[in-house]
Amino acid sequence: MSADAVPTAPAVPADDPALATAAARFEATLGRESLLEFALTPLDTVGVPVWSSWWSDGRSGTGGIGYGPSEQRARVGALGECVEHVCAGRALDGAPTEEGSLAELRRRHGREGVVDPRLLGLPAGVAFDDDTPLVWWPMTRLADGATVLAPAELVASAGSELPATRPPGGWLTTPVSNGLGAGSSLEQALAHAVLEIVQRDGNGLSFRAFDTGQVLDLDGVTDPVTRWALDRLRAAGVQVLAKIASTDFGMANIDVVGAAPDDDVLSATACGEAVHPDREVALRKAVLEFANARPRKQLMHGPLDAVRAIAPAHYEGVITAMDPAGEEQRVLDAMVGWLSLAREQWRPLVDASVLRTDAVVPFTGLPTTTADGDAAAHLADVTGRLTAQGYDVLYRDLSPAGDDAAGVHAVKVLVPGLEVETVAYHRIGERNVRRLLDDPRHDLVVVGDRGPDGWAPVHLTDEAVERLGGRAWLDVDGLDHLSAPLLPLYREPSRHTAQQRLAERDR
Repeated sequence: MSADAVPTAPAVPADDPALATAAARFEATLGRESLLEFALTPLDTVGVPVWSSWWSDGRSGTGGIGYGPSEQRARVGALGECVEHVCAGRALDGAPTEEGSLAELRRRHGREGVVDPRLLGLPAGVAFDDDTPLVWWPMTRLADGATVLAPAELVASAGSELPATRPPGGWLTTPVSNGLGAGSSLEQALAHAVLEIVQRDGNGLSFRAFDTGQVLDLDGVTDPVTRWALDRLRAAGVQVLAKIASTDFGMANIDVVGAAPDDDVLSATACGEAVHPDREVALRKAVLEFANARPRKQLMHGPLDAVRAIAPAHYEGVITAMDPAGEEQRVLDAMVGWLSLAREQWRPLVDASVLRTDAVVPFTGLPTTTADGDAAAHLADVTGRLTAQGYDVLYRDLSPAGDDAAGVHAVKVLVPGLEVETVAYHRIGERNVRRLLDDPRHDLVVVGDRGPDGWAPVHLTDEAVERLGGRAWLDVDGLDHLSAPLLPLYREPSRHTAQQRLAERDR
């Protein structure tokens, strides 16, 4: 296809009644007067619709980015991200907590009534044992509706959501939004959140700094939206690489990367991720998210003049309200450092990791089932795969109450035993210990009574220690050395703060 050709858009209705209903419900929950929305599509040359929503109540604010084959779907996606965060903040604000150690809570509620934090992937070396005082929030076990207590910092998705009462020894880890989901039904929100955890569990040690270079041959892709989006990307000069991260639980876990010859470091490191029982659905979401990531990263961290050129005039208030001092400084410093690199410095790094190709495997060889049925059937399929391998799903219902909130649902999900944020926060348990032991490229974990000097102990259950044949130790410094050049791919600062810090530095 020539660079001047414009691929024909897929047959997606411009005005979908179901999406219109979802948008209206999301707006009602958020408050129309609290929203600021605009299209991000002009920040890139690809042309796949991308929208930004910003919500503020005058005291705090949060944003959402959405994408899809139509402007309407992109806008609904952006509103949905705002709903996740706003509902979480409202539901957890002042929510009752329970205090005590794991040992104390087991005496009060029994072993089934509290989740062992070791199963949630604690940071290696963090101060924790059965007698460590913690602050807990109740969750619900999906399988039977039973109440299960979990540490508050693992239920929260942002530092602003943490309880006012802080444990004597501090929080175990930094809250992350992985496992946060929203939808028009509880089942839809739950499936969204569960798949997000499965996605990150399956790709955390096989992409970015750990990229395995397993590129998919996309011959045989049939989904029309995917084919259209790929054509748009290629027409814009983007060399697209779809990669398989894992097939755990019989689901294709795919990430999509790529770059055009003139891309800056932000666009060249865009990435889309997805996992789904239907490989066509997984690829469609990953490709669309990749196309979205290009303008999203330009909004978040790119030149402010380009943002001002497409945003409403009163968005200036959002830009000026962002405060670099409130950021996680190592994350902000890493992004500022990236933006300061010359092309000859960052491009070889990206080529050797994110854009590497070690093998080509057929997309049509990935496991798949046909995506049909309603949200409840989809949730049952996904959770059934986890249950079959011994994993429970815990959730905190964050949905707004009242008749006016009908059709708006949000949840935070934890799946004990699945692991996220090993690279960014050294959170690791038995599952990622095994993956690192099996990875011949790196020597980051050892099993034994004592690890090398400077290595951090991994928090494992007694059963995990027995299965592994001993205690496990993580080379935290070695992991940081490996991942530090690519830290902005794992954690990003809040929108516009990197550009503000650059401006401060240049004054």
